[in-house]
Amino acid sequence: MKPAKTYFKFFMDSLYPRYMNKVFTCFLFFLSFWAVSQKNSFEVQYEDEDFIYLDDAYVNLLRDIHRELILQNEDCVFLETCKDTRTKNLGEVLFQKRANQIYQATYKKQPIYPRKAQERNLEGYVILAFDIEMDGSTSNHAVIQGKCIKDRIYPYEDCTIFNSAALKAARNFRYNLNKTVRITDVPHKFSFELTGYDSEKIYTNISNRSLRRAENFQSNQEWANLKKLAESVDDNYIKFYWLGVASENLSDPDLALQNYIKSLSLKGDPRTRDEVRNRTLSLLYKMNKFEAYAYICDKTYAFYDKYMCGMNMLQIGDSISGVSYLVEAYRKNLVDNNLNQIIAEIIESQKKWLTQDLTDLQSSS
Repeated sequence: MKPAKTYFKFFMDSLYPRYMNKVFTCFLFFLSFWAVSQKNSFEVQYEDEDFIYLDDAYVNLLRDIHRELILQNEDCVFLETCKDTRTKNLGEVLFQKRANQIYQATYKKQPIYPRKAQERNLEGYVILAFDIEMDGSTSNHAVIQGKCIKDRIYPYEDCTIFNSAALKAARNFRYNLNKTVRITDVPHKFSFELTGYDSEKIYTNISNRSLRRAENFQSNQEWANLKKLAESVDDNYIKFYWLGVASENLSDPDLALQNYIKSLSLKGDPRTRDEVRNRTLSLLYKMNKFEAYAYICDKTYAFYDKYMCGMNMLQIGDSISGVSYLVEAYRKNLVDNNLNQIIAEIIESQKKWLTQDLTDLQSSS
C-alpha cells in the first residue's frame, strides 16, 4: 500500500490539474451568475403619476414589458445610463424614477462652468457614475459620457471639456442612505448651458437676400426656382433642406428624402432641423421606408415628431416603441382634443399586440 504522502503527490500531479480547471470554471460561472442576479434584483421604481387615458391594466402591462426589456438591457436599470432607445422611451413614458430621485443627496454642489468652454460658446452634459458609501460619501467616480455643442449647432459631439468640473462637483455629494451596504454605480447627469442664444438664428454663409428669395419662392410655390436657387449656393444644411422641399413638391420623393437626410446629417440651427425632421418623418410614412431611418427618432422633442415616430413604428410592426411615442405625443398635444382622441384609440388598438410582445419577451429571457 502506498503511503499517504504518495497518494497526495499523485493527486496534486495528476488529478488536481485535470479537474481543478473545471472546478474553477464552474466557480467563475457561479460568481458571474450571482453578480447578474444581484444587479437584476434591483427593483425598478416609478413615480406615482396619473395616466388619465390609460387604465391600470394597460399601465401594468407596459410596466411588465419594461421590466422584461431591462432584463435584456441591464444598463437601463437607470434612465441616465440606458442606451437602448426602446427601453429608455418606455421608461420615460412610465415615469421611471431617475437615480437622483431614488438616491437623494443631502448636499450637492453645482459644477463650475469651465472658462474655456464659455469663451468657445460650448454647452453640453456629462454623465458619470459613483458609489455611495455607508457613511454617505461618494467614491469610485468615473465619466460614462461627455457631449458638447458649439453655438447651439446640433448634433452633440463627444468631448471632455466638462469632465473635470463634473467630477469635482460629484466628489462633494453627500447622502443619507440609512443602509448597511454600499450602493454601486449610481449615475448622475450634469448639464452645462449658457444663456442669451437666439433660437431663430440661421447658421450659414447664405446671404440675407437669398434667404428672403427662398422664403418668397416657398410662399408662392415656385418650386423650380427654389431648386435653382439651392443649386447655386455652397453645400450646407439649408441648401439640402431647400432641395428636399423643391423635390418633394416636384413629385420626386426619393430625391427629396435623399436631400432631407443629407440636411439632417449636417450641423444646423434647431428650428430648421425640426422642420426637416418633420418633413422627413412624414415622407417616410408615405413611402413606407421608415425602418432604415428609425434612428431619426432617437432625438425627438416636439409633438409632431413624437406622433409621426409612433405612427412609423406601428407601420413597421414595433408596437412597444409605437405606443411609447404616441403616449408622449398625447401628453405634448395641449391644443387639439380631437386628435388626442384619435391617438388614444390607436393606443388602445395595440393592447393585444403588446400582450403578445410580453409573451415573446418572457419566453426569450
